[in-house]
Amino acid sequence: MNIAFVVEAYPDSSQARLAPWVYCAKELTSRGIHVSTFHRFEDAWRFFDAMILMVWLDWENREHFKAERILPVMEKYSAYRAAFPGTLQIVVNHTDMCRRAYATPYWRLGDPILFRTPAYDRAELAPFPAEDIFSYEIIWGEECFHAAPIKYAAGFVGTPSGPRGYRETVALETSKVGLGACVTQRIPNTQYNELMSSCQIIVCPQGWGESSSRHWDAWRSGKPILTDRACDSVEMIPGLRLRERVHYLVYDDPAEIPDIVSDWTKPERADDLAEIALNGRKAALSYDPGKRIVEFFQRLECA
Repeated sequence: MNIAFVVEAYPDSSQARLAPWVYCAKELTSRGIHVSTFHRFEDAWRFFDAMILMVWLDWENREHFKAERILPVMEKYSAYRAAFPGTLQIVVNHTDMCRRAYATPYWRLGDPILFRTPAYDRAELAPFPAEDIFSYEIIWGEECFHAAPIKYAAGFVGTPSGPRGYRETVALETSKVGLGACVTQRIPNTQYNELMSSCQIIVCPQGWGESSSRHWDAWRSGKPILTDRACDSVEMIPGLRLRERVHYLVYDDPAEIPDIVSDWTKPERADDLAEIALNGRKAALSYDPGKRIVEFFQRLECA
């Protein structure tokens, strides 16, 4: 199976390497699935068994969305579909805002859909049909929070992305029981990792989207997570249904953060909190991006 992966009108095309069909290219090749990456439609203007088109379509993120670059890509895409009707078009909804079906301009009924971090309730992703959606996640997150003396019951240090004022409020509430800061410039990774390592619970609010590297860093490092209800409603680990008080703790309003942290960091709850951290780590480590994307392509071959 020969697949063209076309990356157009994308703010940082180097990020395409984090897509599992690129990151796991060797494993796919060993199974007879060959993915070729192109950054211009013109270079991919020939027949392929399938095509994946990646275009930045997050209208709400004005920093990256350039509307004037989208229409020419749509024109070329329509022309390609007409020229090569036998090429299976795979829709990829890949932007950070996970809940909205942004890739609809490139979708036709019947197209298989790769959807990054979809809502568990697939009805929220209309007009995409639920049965055509296959969840995936980019490759991120490291075991970067090491064992260290605990200085803070909870910690959140992040930028003010997402809903206006939301992360500033999360930082303020977290600071009442630990380390909370909302900064306009990211601090160096080494310093950030040291700070988070000294926190007992990592607070992970939504930003531009519900999923984040912060969730994955904490999971892989074996740190318990306190996240918000929006994050709890999306499939952050593909193929798994994460559960409140099993894989993480959840708040509905940032004002709840101090009480939740104070409750769960009581000495008598140490074992319960450790179990949540362990369950989250096991869930994250169980995600095999190569195996999952192979499963997706095998489904296409059998269809």
